[in-house]
Amino acid sequence: MKNFIKTFEESIVRKPNNFIIIFFNPGMAGSALQRIFISHKELHHSFKNFGQRDYDDPIRYPDSLEGFLNYPNHTLPFKEQHLSCAHLNFYTPTDREEDILKHYELIKQGKTIVFKTHDFSLYEKFKKSRCVFVIGNKQLNRGINFEVDMTSFTVPEKVFTVNINSLMSKDYDTFLDEYLKIVFEFDLTPRINSVRSFILMWLERQERFKRTLS
Repeated sequence: MKNFIKTFEESIVRKPNNFIIIFFNPGMAGSALQRIFISHKELHHSFKNFGQRDYDDPIRYPDSLEGFLNYPNHTLPFKEQHLSCAHLNFYTPTDREEDILKHYELIKQGKTIVFKTHDFSLYEKFKKSRCVFVIGNKQLNRGINFEVDMTSFTVPEKVFTVNINSLMSKDYDTFLDEYLKIVFEFDLTPRINSVRSFILMWLERQERFKRTLS
């Protein structure tokens, strides 16, 4: 397995344009941001990894459940995940052999794959890929059970950043400015209304969890 992972990681280095890698601190909406990215038709997504059964759209909440399904190996308990998170069922490029095999096939097909990771040290290995650093001027007040270290990394020069406080802002113009930065940077077809609806619903569920269930 270690040799297989090494081979796959070498393929990322050889074909950096096939990957967008999101670097983020815990609690800073990396999964929600990944869902937003892969909701665009230019980027690959896999229905089985969405954590919901109803729609083939990563930013549409299911009708059959109040929230997305929980990620079984996460440190947060079920209630927090189900009601206030937007986790996906795969994480870094090296989580599971099944995902590695699938992503390897996607590389051969020329697909663009979006990963996310807390491990900022991977930047040096994969810096020729299109990298995104999630930044913010304050911790998201999500009511979940951990603190975020806002100073645990330095943004390398010329790396694209997403200000998560701006993207997740309740102010429409603030959201729109940050979202369109992503659209223009990665040449995506805009989904302004769909992305905005997802964010507002995501914020609403977190507020409900924070006020009544945490």
